[in-house]
Amino acid sequence: MTAIQESDLSSDRQRFDRDRDAYLALMRRVPEGAYAYLRPGDDYSVGGIAVHVNYVLDHYRLVLEAIAEAAYAECRPQEADDLETEARARARGALTSAEVAAELSRTERLHADLLEVAGRLTEPDRKAPVWYRGGSEPYPTNLRDVLGWLTEHYQEHVPQVEALIGEWRGAIGVVARFNEAFARSDVDAVMALMTDDCVFEDTEPSPDGQRYTGQAAVRAAWEKFFANTESPRFETEEIFAAGDRVVARWLFSWGGEGAGAGRVRGVDVFRVRDGKVAEKLSYVKG
Repeated sequence: MTAIQESDLSSDRQRFDRDRDAYLALMRRVPEGAYAYLRPGDDYSVGGIAVHVNYVLDHYRLVLEAIAEAAYAECRPQEADDLETEARARARGALTSAEVAAELSRTERLHADLLEVAGRLTEPDRKAPVWYRGGSEPYPTNLRDVLGWLTEHYQEHVPQVEALIGEWRGAIGVVARFNEAFARSDVDAVMALMTDDCVFEDTEPSPDGQRYTGQAAVRAAWEKFFANTESPRFETEEIFAAGDRVVARWLFSWGGEGAGAGRVRGVDVFRVRDGKVAEKLSYVKG
């Protein structure tokens, strides 16, 4: 390795370490309740980003190991078939703060392990033909490529996490937590997220539905609903906000596979005030 190469690689490693530190510092400042927040349509919850980042680090560690073992000849990283599938499933989950802390500690270990493997590659600019999973031909890859990709990966998740925390703290986050509690049929958690003067406008009876006002009336409506619904399942399909108003599209299904099973799509129009749901107006496809 020339002196110029060594100097450039040292800068690459410094950037890699710096952006790891920025990512870890932000993840460790995430409010505990925000780790479970999953924006509808996203692949990762806030806490699940830690799982995803670790999968990517582990994946590219295996790439560098393959290059080192093949001495820059054509190679295939030895990754377990279900590694990515398991990581994707966990990344969508509602991780606890303890689980996220464990993942962040693992990030530090994986980062160090990857740099240890990188130290075996004495030609950082030399490309090796690497067969990636699903590829139709080998892709030329060198050490500097991998460090650059992983540095950018740390960088891209910092603004993403910041944006998700902002959503979680705002009106969308309030409604997301409300919908999560509703999906668990947790009436106490639902009511804890509603104001004292809350309003719920039901979809029945037609044509205008029934209106419930205040904690006692709304609680009674939820308790009756869950008591009379077999195996309720609630899924948020899309959610967006305009000021203190939040609109959520949802799919509600119930029952098993027999004659009593059913499903309906609908929309809720929420008003959020002081971090709680003040109004929930429900509409369904008729």
